[in-house]
Amino acid sequence: MSFRGNYIGGRFVPAGGAPFTSRDPYTDAAVLEASADPGAVDAAVDAARAAARGWRRASVDARIAALHRVRDRVADHAERIAEAITAEMGKPIGEARIEANSIKGKIDGVIAGLPHELPPAAPGAPGEQRFHALGVVGIVGPFNFPVHLCNTHVIPALLVGNAVVIKPSEVTPLCGQRYAELFDDAGFPAGVFNLVHGQGETGAALVGHPAVDGVVFTGSYATGRRIRQATFDQPHKKISLELGGRNPAVVFDDADLEQAVREIALGALLTAGQRCTATSRVIVTPGIAPALTARLTALFAAAKPGDPRDPATFFGPLANLKARDGFLAALAAARARDTVEVLVESEKGDGVAAVTPSLYRVAGDEPHLRDELFGPHIDLEVAADEADALARAARNPYGLSASLFSARAEALEDFYDTVRVGVVNFNRSTNGASGLLPFGGIGMSGNWRPAGSCAPRLTTWPVAVMQAEFGKRTAHPALDALLDA
Repeated sequence: MSFRGNYIGGRFVPAGGAPFTSRDPYTDAAVLEASADPGAVDAAVDAARAAARGWRRASVDARIAALHRVRDRVADHAERIAEAITAEMGKPIGEARIEANSIKGKIDGVIAGLPHELPPAAPGAPGEQRFHALGVVGIVGPFNFPVHLCNTHVIPALLVGNAVVIKPSEVTPLCGQRYAELFDDAGFPAGVFNLVHGQGETGAALVGHPAVDGVVFTGSYATGRRIRQATFDQPHKKISLELGGRNPAVVFDDADLEQAVREIALGALLTAGQRCTATSRVIVTPGIAPALTARLTALFAAAKPGDPRDPATFFGPLANLKARDGFLAALAAARARDTVEVLVESEKGDGVAAVTPSLYRVAGDEPHLRDELFGPHIDLEVAADEADALARAARNPYGLSASLFSARAEALEDFYDTVRVGVVNFNRSTNGASGLLPFGGIGMSGNWRPAGSCAPRLTTWPVAVMQAEFGKRTAHPALDALLDA
């Protein structure tokens, strides 16, 4: 696999700097040897800055036409993108294909929703309501959805008139390269779309660059916190953070047991638990607790990671050895520090970075419940009653996604009032958010700037445009008397 360098100003540019290599987390085979060149950020931002004004002043129809050219080329690139996702971060090939093909749906969905998300002024307003593109937007992507969680921000940013500079995860440089190849093949306007590879130093250079007008970051709370600190004295820069989650599933006694088990398993095990919306806590009321605990224990004991290239695989390995070792170390620390009852323990599985799932019974006040473990793990706690279950779910420093399982529709309203999250799910998994609805969190999960359907607002600011007829004077009798005098 050959590394083509950074994509700057409409072409691939050879990259110098320190080499780094992505590896297959199932086989440990080298996938792509790339180069980290933080200095390339300056060139990419310069190219974006040079292209930004002309791109913003192009008509919306012209921008849509350019994005349609990208959409129409997705079918020819999707399988290569999916193969890169599976090779670099171990996502099962079926999930990887869904992610690759979601590029097309995102383009169509954002275009269709634009008039709703960026509406004109209310009838009778004395002027226009516009939404001004920020200018140059830096987008820093994660490894778990290496294409989707760049694309879901790139497309709205481009549609509303921004130029972008993307820094894909250092875990998945081939995914970034193949995403750039799609835009290159579509003949996207030079300088409007740029992509630079690298590690933390490159990301920091992009985030802190004074000519970048906005930053959209997807990743951990710790990194999001550093971004806010690094940009505190750059008030011109709009920062949008999509961070982690410690997402609870609350199960009431009147829940459908088999439905709850299935949806919790989807929430905890899809992508080996490496989703910000993954279910990592289960809070259950006493009546159904024994049956639910028994079913989850049996399921987690039987679930094993598999070869991500096998279409029958439910979940594959973690993204790399660092992720595997960090996950197992966090569980070991929880067992040593906290009072937990191990129902099922995680072990190293087939595949270099693979782990089996774990299930712990907890009291609900353990320190590790504040940590996003980012692996196939659930902490299960039994509440005294429904009110206690909701109170436990509400005592969560994160606020991304939460689920409630109950037969009663009115229970949903109690849940909605008590548990403060950006995505509320009723009788369904915490996973599986829709791009046609808002997506984002509060607390340690974000900074109140949702993406999804709201994404066009992330990279704009609202502007009131008020005009008067040329030569028309605003009436004011007292000023008239003063002027006459």
